[in-house]
Amino acid sequence: MSYLTYPRLHFSGGFLADPSTVNNTPDNYTDANNDVAKLQLYWNPNGTGIFDFQSCLVTKVVYGPGDETTDPAVDPVIGQPVNAVYTMAAPKLVDLDPDQQNTSEIWGLSLQVAGITTNPASISDFVRGDYVAGSYNAVWAQAINGPRSSGSGCGVYQSSLTNLSWTTAAKPQSKFLSLLQQQSPQQLSVNFVVNAHNNAPVIYLFNKDTLQALEKKGVPATITAKLLPMTRYYMNLDSKGVPANLGSVPTESYVNNRLTILLGQADADTYRATILATTLAPPPSPVPPPNINTLFPTGLLTGTIGPLPTATPVFYTPSRMMAPVTVPNSNAQCNYAPFCTQEINKSDGSNEVLITVNLGNSLATDKPGYNDPAQGFGIALSALGELFLVYFDQNQGTGISLNNAVTIAALPNDPAQMAELMTTSGGILTVKVDPTLLPPGLTVQQAEQKVLTMPLGLMGKKSPAPVIWLAENINGYNLRADQFVFRMNPGIPTSPDQPNGATALVRLYATRFGQPAANISLQATLMSPEDSVTYTSNTMGTGGTSGLKNIAIPQNALSFNTAPVLTNAQGMVELKIVGTDPGFPRASQNVDGQIYFVRYNFADQTIAKSYTQHPDDLISILLFSQQTFPENPTWDNCIQTILPQYAKLYPIMGRFKLDDYATVVQYAEPISVVLAKPIDDALHMPVIRDLSIQRTQVILKWFANKTPK
Repeated sequence: MSYLTYPRLHFSGGFLADPSTVNNTPDNYTDANNDVAKLQLYWNPNGTGIFDFQSCLVTKVVYGPGDETTDPAVDPVIGQPVNAVYTMAAPKLVDLDPDQQNTSEIWGLSLQVAGITTNPASISDFVRGDYVAGSYNAVWAQAINGPRSSGSGCGVYQSSLTNLSWTTAAKPQSKFLSLLQQQSPQQLSVNFVVNAHNNAPVIYLFNKDTLQALEKKGVPATITAKLLPMTRYYMNLDSKGVPANLGSVPTESYVNNRLTILLGQADADTYRATILATTLAPPPSPVPPPNINTLFPTGLLTGTIGPLPTATPVFYTPSRMMAPVTVPNSNAQCNYAPFCTQEINKSDGSNEVLITVNLGNSLATDKPGYNDPAQGFGIALSALGELFLVYFDQNQGTGISLNNAVTIAALPNDPAQMAELMTTSGGILTVKVDPTLLPPGLTVQQAEQKVLTMPLGLMGKKSPAPVIWLAENINGYNLRADQFVFRMNPGIPTSPDQPNGATALVRLYATRFGQPAANISLQATLMSPEDSVTYTSNTMGTGGTSGLKNIAIPQNALSFNTAPVLTNAQGMVELKIVGTDPGFPRASQNVDGQIYFVRYNFADQTIAKSYTQHPDDLISILLFSQQTFPENPTWDNCIQTILPQYAKLYPIMGRFKLDDYATVVQYAEPISVVLAKPIDDALHMPVIRDLSIQRTQVILKWFANKTPK
């Protein structure tokens, strides 16, 4: 059971992702770079770190095969909110490290479906659970006509909801919630896709022309002179290492922050409206979809919640997988699509095979977003062609080819129907073999058996010839790590109470045609420093970041079994990784610890060469430095080497002035409270969770000792 099976609930809406971006390059960390005019601001320097669901509503429930509804009169859970619920602090979006920004995790998120609200249509039935903090994956550039940025990007989060709270009356209002509670009372599987984020970035231009325009509008020259530092701000370096687009300052929030600092509160309040209106850059093209707020810093979200048995992977559903096939001379592409096949018993005693495929993160769009095809924001059917599921009959020729492709089912090939699939159904499609599409002489029963034992694919029928966009491994293999992001602290024992110690346990799951692949050899290797820089430089998350160097050294700081290991009866291998002190390999940039990447694959080279692994299917590890601090820490002998960096990297925390001893002492209680919070608490600081256990402990000890200077 999982979100791919039954019962399942689909929801759709938007999300807010508001990370701070001053920490997006290790170049900003160095103590030598404390002038704000020399910092690379990137796109959201005043970010709060908040992640939140926005206007997400239940769109469909599926009780079982062929039994579903989108009608609130049939099941009142339809149209009910799917919300992040919190009282003290909103959930946080967290990158692992400036050298690995392609594993953005959500921490401190609790989700609730339905429940009493101010809406008269709300229902008392609800379920609430804690999202186990985890990263997105399978990130790609989905929009054909869009920049290589989060506006065109798309990725998927999958995790578990635990610590469930249910309220279903003796006479439940929602048949679906009652059924879900019966089948999966302890934990749930949740999968949601995010895309079209920051589709309309807000930029303010401070240059000679805009300053002159301000003076023409009555802003005194004494005020515009104070704005001259803004003309030297920049978002990032170009490919030659030169500041790009001087005077382009992102976000109203950050501009307001700088106006207050440069002009003083009174003058900032007097001239703020004129300055903002005059310097605002024209909006980008394409414009956001009109029927959802994807203005800064929000995007689109669609998802699914379903049952999850105990003792199963947290972040991954062992399943079958269709992988991209390289199509020469094409600007369109598709992304990895997980799917499962189910053999069910029909009422007449016969069997039927169902195919459920998750296309939510798999199909290219024309522009960012897929919810308004009439305005050009839809699946790129003109580029992909009419889409069909096929299987590749290995009895007609080994491999993946149009010559052995047998068409078994059609996708919704009308733009409006495809938009409904992607939003109302979370991109999840269940089909069965269509007898009208089969070649003469092939029965449905024969085709169903081939579906269970032969590779499946996605084909587009277009001129001048059909195209294979996705294909399963010819032997049906699939491989994924469950948890794939780790923070490790050398010298600290790992335990249930302290999972981020010196050891990490990685569970690798292998399947063959959806079933556990037992007695298959898997092998893990540590990525070299050179390959590590190449890999992270080419990801959607970290690509374009300056200062990527000195990664994955020393190589001997991580140790694990690099020999082939056989999977058990569940198709699983446990890989124990041990971390020791890496020293300070990034000391020149003042970045603590080190980033490492561990690759895994099938040890059998015949299987490995035929297997198309997602480039991001690897283990990302932040290994902190092991340090010795004074027995009696003071501000002068150690604390001033830790806290001030956060004042620079997180302007939103400006009121705490973490680089000023007197102000830190003034705010000692609230700072120490959030530092002591568990890492999975939304209130935990620092938001980025890049403070080692040892550093945190010495700061808390200093606070406990009454903050000696």
